[in-house]
Amino acid sequence: KRQGVPAAGSNILGMAGHDAIRPAEPEDFASILELAKEVAKEPDAYFWDENDDEEVLEQTWYPEPEQGIDTFVLEAEGVQGIAGVYVLHAAAQSRGSHIAHGLYMVSQAARGRGFGKALCAHSVREAKRRGYKGMRINMVVSTNVAAMRVCAACGFQKTGTIPRAFQHPFRGLVDTYVMFHDLDEIQEPPPSLSPTEKPALHFPAAPLGIVVHIGEEVQLHPQLGGGSATGGAKFEIEPSLPEGMTLDNDTGVIRGCVVGPVDDTRYRVKVTAQTELLLKVEEPEVHCEDVSMSINEDFANMLENVTDIAELPREPSKIRAYGDWMIWMVHRAWLDDPTLIEFNFNNMHMPAPHVESRIAPKLMAAMEKNTHIEVLSLSNSNVQKVSGVDLANSLRKNCTLKTLNLECNCLDSISVRCIAVAIKDNPSSALEHLRFSHQKQMGQFFGRPTEEAVGQMMQENELIVKLGFECDDAHWRNMIDRALLRNNDYCRRRQAQAQSGPEELPPAEEKSLGHVLLLEPPSGPASQAIREYGMLCEYMEVSLKLPTTSQLQNCAKNNGASIAYNVAAPMIKECRSLMMDGAKGKEVVIADAFGTETVGVLRDWSLNNDHWLVDLWLEDGGRCTFRSSKDPSFSLSDTWSEWFRSESRSLRGSRAGA
Repeated sequence: KRQGVPAAGSNILGMAGHDAIRPAEPEDFASILELAKEVAKEPDAYFWDENDDEEVLEQTWYPEPEQGIDTFVLEAEGVQGIAGVYVLHAAAQSRGSHIAHGLYMVSQAARGRGFGKALCAHSVREAKRRGYKGMRINMVVSTNVAAMRVCAACGFQKTGTIPRAFQHPFRGLVDTYVMFHDLDEIQEPPPSLSPTEKPALHFPAAPLGIVVHIGEEVQLHPQLGGGSATGGAKFEIEPSLPEGMTLDNDTGVIRGCVVGPVDDTRYRVKVTAQTELLLKVEEPEVHCEDVSMSINEDFANMLENVTDIAELPREPSKIRAYGDWMIWMVHRAWLDDPTLIEFNFNNMHMPAPHVESRIAPKLMAAMEKNTHIEVLSLSNSNVQKVSGVDLANSLRKNCTLKTLNLECNCLDSISVRCIAVAIKDNPSSALEHLRFSHQKQMGQFFGRPTEEAVGQMMQENELIVKLGFECDDAHWRNMIDRALLRNNDYCRRRQAQAQSGPEELPPAEEKSLGHVLLLEPPSGPASQAIREYGMLCEYMEVSLKLPTTSQLQNCAKNNGASIAYNVAAPMIKECRSLMMDGAKGKEVVIADAFGTETVGVLRDWSLNNDHWLVDLWLEDGGRCTFRSSKDPSFSLSDTWSEWFRSESRSLRGSRAGA
């Protein structure tokens, strides 16, 4: 095992109170191992997990001085054992040995007190002191918001992203970042101090410079060096010391030997010290990782207790309090603010649901009862899969939203399918524009089950006129395209009707009726139709035609059964009526008595005293009616056969099992 030998020239760094960072000793190894086991269980800290053995953790966190690997530990007041650990060594051998590499971990009991930043800042100073030109952290998980914030505060910058490199136990495959710090940019300490000296007065991290953002409240606490303090301090004492004793004005050391008796005297020691402090004032740059960290908990808790929109506090600054602003906007949606018509979080990275439940999860739930938001724009807003499912549940009841933009987020095929099914099942949905293309960590297409769900949604929905969705399956792509054409035509008619009053049908071209081809089956399952019209459905599944009475009777006879005429004839008529009613608003092909086919959308049909009337909308906006005094022949597309077959197999299988 590695031995905790302090590096040459290293010194213990005093921190606030009684906290200190020092090189690890052999007696620290047990505490380091326990802390490593604790951190390994966390979902987004390191590649290790609770199943890795102790040897792997020991090789990672124990020092190995002969190989240039050193471990430092942090002891903190009020924390039992080791509060934090970092490991420092060269990132590579030979030509890469000028770059340092660091690993860090902080006990859960010690978090929230700035120890992570203290460890990181100490490692940077130590790497600089050892002569490294730069420092690298090979892996920071993208969901580890606290680690990203600590690295940024200590001067590290994100130089690369490794897509889907980390298996998060709750969020699946997520990205990791490579962080780098150019140590040549660090200001050198004053030349008057030797490596073993400490300034009499200093501010933590002053050699690195302290970054201060505009509008950010800052508290900088000075620290006095302990022991033999040097570096510009001047000591004075009143009254004078007894004869034989002296005060060193530079070090503050009192030394000597009293030569005679003196009365008890109280002395006042005064020290004057000076130091340099580098402040870097910057405009705050908002990152998604910072949102949850920029939330004022007092403000957020106060906001949660507001139940009346009239009592809503003033809008927070979007620049200085980005997280508070997001929570404030979501609470407006939650309270159903009548003035909030358009909700726009485009290119505003919301925290993940498990990090902050008061933004994305609350927004998705608010859409269920909100009656005023008509536009919900969440393009590139870090909408996760679980949020997509939550939004789907709300869309089952929402009847106000007209535009929904979910492009460039983290939705998967399941969440998109849930949204499509929810919209289909909501007859009161007002959606007109829907977009969910270009999802991150997904290919161009979502798979056939999702494409089928979107296709069925478009078959049922007559309002959506713009759809951002890539469909690979030719059949469902065709269905979606036809539905969009139909819906746009309906939209034009509604607009024209709103301008000119009640709809006036254009004159229709009259034609004879000879044959009807039904292209699209009903959107529901075929199980009910098969149970009620079993033999008839079997015939249509095979022949793709609606039989005559004699044809159905012969089919039953060939299958060892019999159907009376007074049963077969009404069955065919009833089934035919249901099929024609289900085809209203859908595309059909009608052939006249001469076989000339016309493609259009079925507007209406009727059958009175054996007189047929079929009314069709044409693609050019015209209208055509077909009439006949005898029953036309009926045929079905291949889609009907698939519709019958999918249910008949399962029903036959269940009968066989019975």
